[in-house]
Amino acid sequence: MTDLLRMVPQAFWETASKMAPWLLFGFLAAGLLSLFFTPETVSRHLGRRAGWRAIALAVLLGVPLPLCSCGVLPVAVGLRKGGAGKGATAAFLISTPQTGVDSFFATYALLGWAFALIRPLVALVTGVVGGLLVDRLDREAPPPAVTARSAALGAASFAGRAAAALRYGFGTLFGNVAWALLAGLAISALILAFVPPSFFGEGALGSDWVAFPVMLLVGMPMYVCSTGSIPVALALMAKGVSPGAALVFLIVGPALNGASLTTLLRLLGRGCAAIHLAVVAAGAVAAGLALNALDAAWGVVPDFAAPGPAAAHGFAPAIQTAAAVALFALLAWHLAVRPLWGKFAAAKASPPAAARRVVVRGMRCDHCRGAVRDLLAAYPGVTAVRQAGPDAFDVEGGPLPGTLARDIAALGYTLAP
Repeated sequence: MTDLLRMVPQAFWETASKMAPWLLFGFLAAGLLSLFFTPETVSRHLGRRAGWRAIALAVLLGVPLPLCSCGVLPVAVGLRKGGAGKGATAAFLISTPQTGVDSFFATYALLGWAFALIRPLVALVTGVVGGLLVDRLDREAPPPAVTARSAALGAASFAGRAAAALRYGFGTLFGNVAWALLAGLAISALILAFVPPSFFGEGALGSDWVAFPVMLLVGMPMYVCSTGSIPVALALMAKGVSPGAALVFLIVGPALNGASLTTLLRLLGRGCAAIHLAVVAAGAVAAGLALNALDAAWGVVPDFAAPGPAAAHGFAPAIQTAAAVALFALLAWHLAVRPLWGKFAAAKASPPAAARRVVVRGMRCDHCRGAVRDLLAAYPGVTAVRQAGPDAFDVEGGPLPGTLARDIAALGYTLAP
């Protein structure tokens, strides 16, 4: 038992260190991409558009956009309010959370080029198919466009734009996936330490007829991001799960979860939500079968044999160690230091005399908070909105409308009494 307990931190460190250099590079690339490729860009190009051209554009814009399965929801609501058709909105919701520039590099690092290429390909195909089916099912005209104020870089200096890219990549985006990434690394370490070699391959999960439905059922209710699911998939394959079954988990986990399905029902209706569910599930199974066939024919997936599966693409040990130290420092900042500092500052501060405190439940990431902040700032008469804690805002000016609770619910959150 002592040896097994010692294996948990060892497996945790080995997986994190092999993933860290590529992961940090992915967050840097995502930050740079955010200078040119933002949710506002998506809204501007998709507003008041419908039909197959809008669906194709929604997928092309959504696949590289680094948004988690939580952060994509307020952006989709904004698209719909901006006048985008249901088909384009559904295509964006299906394709965006499955992958992103950050998860692409992490997938390449741990799982190899086949996984790295097939994930965005599946996101693109399922997004187009789902969008076209939703567009054919529901010909409802897009709603009148509603615009909200949004901060823009404008004519900022090069240093200002570089700082903004770093703040987004290692601040906003990393903070959004920090818990999911830590959970993925922890689950992976536990599987690698406690599950015997070939355990899944020799059991019922060794058959894809069993493994595929199990991965669907396990992935759907989980709130997991496209990056945090990678080490879990690595550990499952190390213990005998087929590459195709692991791919099913990688696709379904980020694309389908309770929060996204609830918002889908509210935003697009039951029929469109059913199409979303069916297209993602069918696409995941088809992609898993194709990957297993390709691997059997040409060996496109590395052999992840326990114990201690090797990364598909590694760096020198010194680089891996330095990157892992930086990764854990970022995790500590976002998961411990920053929340404690925010609670301390919020406890000491009191709202300005002219401000009203608005408390919103259900926000999980900075994208969520930004959507609520933009909503509050867009109301006529509001002069300032300041974040007063993880779930609170101080609003100056106004008055706030009687539709506030309904407007916040439309974003997928709840206004506290």
